[in-house]
Amino acid sequence: MAHIRTRTITQQHRNGRAVTHHEVRWREDVRDERGLPIPVDLAHPEGRKQQRTRQRSFHDKDAAERFRDELNAAKHRPGGVVVPKDQLFAYAAEAWLASRTDLKPRTRGEYENLLSPKKGARKDAHGNSTAHLSIIATFGGKAVGSITRQQIAEWVQALTAAGKKPSTVRHAYFVVRMVLEQAVVDGLLRDNPADHVKLPSERTATSGTPGVVDDPDMFLTAEQVGSLQAATPWPYNVLVHLAAWSGLRAAELGGLQVGDVELPARQVNPNARPKPATLRVDRTLSPRPTGGYDTPKTRGSRRRVPLPPATVEMLRDYLALHPRADDPTAPLFPAFRLTAPKRRGLVRIEGDTPEPASIKAHRNAEALAALTVDDFEQRLELDWNSPTRHQNFYKAVFRPAVLRANRIVAEQRQGRALPPALKFHALRHTYVSLCVAAGIQPLEIAKIAGHARVTTTLSVYAHLFEDDHTDAMAALGAMGPPTIGANVVRLRG
Repeated sequence: MAHIRTRTITQQHRNGRAVTHHEVRWREDVRDERGLPIPVDLAHPEGRKQQRTRQRSFHDKDAAERFRDELNAAKHRPGGVVVPKDQLFAYAAEAWLASRTDLKPRTRGEYENLLSPKKGARKDAHGNSTAHLSIIATFGGKAVGSITRQQIAEWVQALTAAGKKPSTVRHAYFVVRMVLEQAVVDGLLRDNPADHVKLPSERTATSGTPGVVDDPDMFLTAEQVGSLQAATPWPYNVLVHLAAWSGLRAAELGGLQVGDVELPARQVNPNARPKPATLRVDRTLSPRPTGGYDTPKTRGSRRRVPLPPATVEMLRDYLALHPRADDPTAPLFPAFRLTAPKRRGLVRIEGDTPEPASIKAHRNAEALAALTVDDFEQRLELDWNSPTRHQNFYKAVFRPAVLRANRIVAEQRQGRALPPALKFHALRHTYVSLCVAAGIQPLEIAKIAGHARVTTTLSVYAHLFEDDHTDAMAALGAMGPPTIGANVVRLRG
């Protein structure tokens, strides 16, 4: 509880009178960068917390008493000067996350990452850190009752101005909104201040509808898939081929094990129609470096995916070389590390200005793309006991393969180049486009792609199913009355 201590200090003023100070003193918890109290014993975080004494001086006794009363009353209402621990946003976020028992480990990990302090945050276009724009840095030490809609709107604008993608901004905002909505349910807030905040729109190439894939660069031809596969070192050329001809998500490919490949027995009759093999999708791989296997994204994501004949033969050859092909629980695609090349060229010296991560990543990708496929394979150290981590694969293998494929196309002056900014997920979109071109019905595509509903397939790939109705109108016209030609003579009338 706050209390007042009156002190009389003798000071020589022009009127020669002593000065009386009324000090309001109170105790409060010592807090970390997230606004959370620091325990006295770090081994017992729920125990007694570190505290410090604060004070504020007043010349007027009535003013001191009013401030003292405000401090004491603030302990019992949200948004005050001193608040209970469950009314701080950081504590409300912890309580909200703990109550979400419905979350999968991967989703929980993403929320924990968003709600944790950022030390190595990405830099903006001017090279400045964006760590101060994280959720906890912005709202962690604030009482939930003191957070306003204007503060949240300004935070959203700051994220956008720092160059964050609309999807990144929206994802962070929705986490804040869910935490504050739980505070409303718990009686800490009357209304949610995150409501009615203007968000950046996720515009697409043509339609402007969020979630619709209508960018031509997201779809490859079968020839382009082949050139990308040829520019990718073994065994990851098999992974690229499988992504384009099975439509599996990156996490689903990482979760594949040897036992998930169901190959039919070789047929005796070479003229018989080949039976399709299938991939069993039962798990995904967490994107976190320490994360393990997780359940698929949705209920419909747990499925069996049929494979075309060329993919079946490629998998047969691949498993023949797989050192753990007899172990059904072995990762289908191994983890890897790149051996360091011999040092040559310029070396960064102390005092150089550090370059942004995006520029460094592009420079490294270009350096790896300059290697031939055979030279790159010589630098790969494969770990067949661990699964491929998509983030490592994307930076060290996929992006250089895209650049290498375009270099080969330019040197040979034949073929069609790949989109320079091609993303790995474009291979999944390519698979759907190939299925549509092959005449496979939307319901079957939805089942194969692992969409929870066929409406998802029809909405995300709406433009792929556009039809000029030529065949339908021809069939409808055939049902009309016969046309009377010039060589037909009427018998009557």
